[in-house]
Amino acid sequence: MKKVHMNSGNGKIQFATKTLVDQVEERIINYIRDSKLKPGDTLPNETQLSQDMGISRNVTREAMSRLRMLGLIQSRTKRGITIVEPPLFVGLEKVTNPYLFSEETIMSIIEMRIALEVGITDFIFDKITDQDINELDKIVNQGSIYDDNNWPVDLEKAFHMRIYQIAGNPFISQFQKIVHIIFEYAKNNYDSHIKPINKKLKAEGKLITHLDLFNTLKEKDRKKYVAAIKGHLYLYRDLNKKSK
Repeated sequence: MKKVHMNSGNGKIQFATKTLVDQVEERIINYIRDSKLKPGDTLPNETQLSQDMGISRNVTREAMSRLRMLGLIQSRTKRGITIVEPPLFVGLEKVTNPYLFSEETIMSIIEMRIALEVGITDFIFDKITDQDINELDKIVNQGSIYDDNNWPVDLEKAFHMRIYQIAGNPFISQFQKIVHIIFEYAKNNYDSHIKPINKKLKAEGKLITHLDLFNTLKEKDRKKYVAAIKGHLYLYRDLNKKSK
């Protein structure tokens, strides 16, 4: 293990510990970035890279293995090591485990989802079609047997994922798969807090259901939809306040 230092004023501040493999991985990533390589471009083989960096091939092989796991490179017959477009959220989705997260982290992710759902409104209304309305209508009809917005997790996920798909941004859809892991956890573990909030909102006439959201989409009323999605997610904002 090699200690990495940063000069600061009169001395050196120790700020990280990196293995040789860490350093080689970083050098290769920097080489790809600095050389402005694009998907389809090739890298030197492991032997050549090892010679260029003056290190053992075993170290290079392990560093390259990490880059393959990140989806940054792949080996192709007769073409060697090729740069590919990395799937941005695949690694993050694999390690997203709410049981490893603090309550503060979970609530921060919930806040991020609320901001994102409100923020994609224009994308939704610019792209929504009659077919999208029909598909959402089918989901809402399935949920009509449940009271007070207490849909099963899978049905709620289907409704919101369909909305993200309408927005037409694959980046958003991929990210929401990760966010929904957290929301499933919150729904299953904070149910004793969520139900009283829903009951309170219903008594005050402020409960916004999936049907209410659907109707604003069907009417193609952006302003009403923004107010509705904020109201629909109010219980999670309230839940966040209770956790602090």
